[in-house]
Formats: sequence, structure tokens, C-alpha cells
Amino acid sequence: MIYTNDDPMAVMAMEEDRTADYGLCEDSHDEACPVCGAECPEFYYMDEDEECIGCSECVYRTEVLF
Repeated sequence: MIYTNDDPMAVMAMEEDRTADYGLCEDSHDEACPVCGAECPEFYYMDEDEECIGCSECVYRTEVLF
């Protein structure tokens, strides 16, 4: 596809071509996180009933309960 120089999609097209889609998670998890919708989380977190409560993108550890 041909883009003009002032088209914002031109930069994305050049980067996708330059990196050959490096870093896409095509071989990892097939499903998005049901809580936040993240496409390629590293981990999913489950409760004792084996229900997903989040992923590495939306669940984090904290020292204080707020």
C-alpha cells in the first residue's frame, strides 16, 4: 500500500516492514485476558475455583491495601 509522507499510518507500515512483526505473540497464548483484554500477557492469575482474575498486565503486587 502507498502512503503519503504526512499519513500517520506510514510510520507504522515502515516499522512493521523493518521489524518483520518481531515481538508479536503468535506462538504464545491464543486468548486475550478476559479481565482487561490484553492480547499477549506473560501470565494469567487464577483463584482457587480456577477462574481467571487477571493477567500480568492488569494484576500487580502491592505492600499496602488501599
